[in-house]
Amino acid sequence: MDEPFGPWRLVRRIAVGDLADLSEAAPRPGGAAPIVVKRLHAHAAREPAVRALFAREQQVTCTLPPHPALVRGLDAGEVDGRPWLALGLAPGLDLRRRLDAGEAPSPAAARRLVLDLLDALAHVHAHGWLHGDVNPSNLVVADDGAAVLCDLGVCRPPGEPGPVRGTHAYMAPEQARGEPWSPATDVFAAAVILWELRAGRRLFKRDAHWLTLAAVVEDPAPPLGDAALDALLGDALAKDPAARLPDAATFAAALRAS
Repeated sequence: MDEPFGPWRLVRRIAVGDLADLSEAAPRPGGAAPIVVKRLHAHAAREPAVRALFAREQQVTCTLPPHPALVRGLDAGEVDGRPWLALGLAPGLDLRRRLDAGEAPSPAAARRLVLDLLDALAHVHAHGWLHGDVNPSNLVVADDGAAVLCDLGVCRPPGEPGPVRGTHAYMAPEQARGEPWSPATDVFAAAVILWELRAGRRLFKRDAHWLTLAAVVEDPAPPLGDAALDALLGDALAKDPAARLPDAATFAAALRAS
């Protein structure tokens, strides 16, 4: 691949989704760090709702202060009607690919990975935003175990009404019901990831989307046999957001103390 695109030269396709693609770009003169360009497909760019959502992603990603466990937004713009967002390229593979390849982390590695995730979420929460799509595909894990949270594509401020968005098996119950989100919404998703890393299997994923959402809303998480961890996960996976750990910083402090 060698494709000019506005100020970029795209050299490697990373992923193609329904609405956008991701490509590695050659560094611009004077730059050395690897860069990823996310751009809307032409058909998606013609949809006002999709453009509005991407415009928010551009704005939030590029204005959040830097954090080592959060993807870096570098620049944003539009070329021939296609909005784009330039990001720092996080080294490694996303957690979903690693798990699907059988790369199960040790309990210590899982703890470190989830703490990186929670620290990134606490940073997002502290600046007035919710991620809303915390799942293994949006967590890039380097070979040394460090994790970087990516994709603020469905982010919104706490309490803002809106359509159901996110990844079904990692939604919180209130998210699945189309109710307002809070920082506890992201806590639930992070807790699902922690449970799955320790159990070695999926928690709420079922054969059909509606069955997955029903499991999110109704099914409890089976105990893992570690009393302290089960108690912590019980607090983080409470179906009622008012009974759940309230935010990522609280979850991280409890996990560090466990």
